[in-house]
Amino acid sequence: MGSVEREYEYRPKWTTIVFCGLFFGVCAAVLGFEAAGNDRGVVINRVIELSPDWATGFYWVLTALSVGFVVIAAFLAYCRFTFRQRLAFGSTVMTVPASRWSRDEKEIAYRDIQALSETTIGGQRFLYITHSGGKYTVTASMLPSKAAFAEVCELLAARVQDSV
Repeated sequence: MGSVEREYEYRPKWTTIVFCGLFFGVCAAVLGFEAAGNDRGVVINRVIELSPDWATGFYWVLTALSVGFVVIAAFLAYCRFTFRQRLAFGSTVMTVPASRWSRDEKEIAYRDIQALSETTIGGQRFLYITHSGGKYTVTASMLPSKAAFAEVCELLAARVQDSV
């Protein structure tokens, strides 16, 4: 790749990891307690009526899903400690993480970028990079700040324009 001219840390924020771990941990505890002592049915949205046995199973499934999210939060914390993920801009290529769960990186040449588009979904901002090798998504919440996301968008657009 040559020299890196600009680089941004690209990883989940601690507040997100801790909040998710705590929230779903509490959910798992409450739902597990409810499942263990359940002797009543449940009505969901006044449409679905579950018998006591089905309601208990429903609570156990929700408990398991909550535990799964706690495990994911723990794995995200592990990845944050052990992986160094970044977005790096060189003179001819951008270096990005190969995946959310990988230490590997891949390069996207500016000349191979066919389209850039930005969107907001549920308050989350994304930059979609369509290139000859596929599509890559940059998530704003993984960058250090909103300003860093704006810089990435502007810098990438300028580099793509210059490579044409």
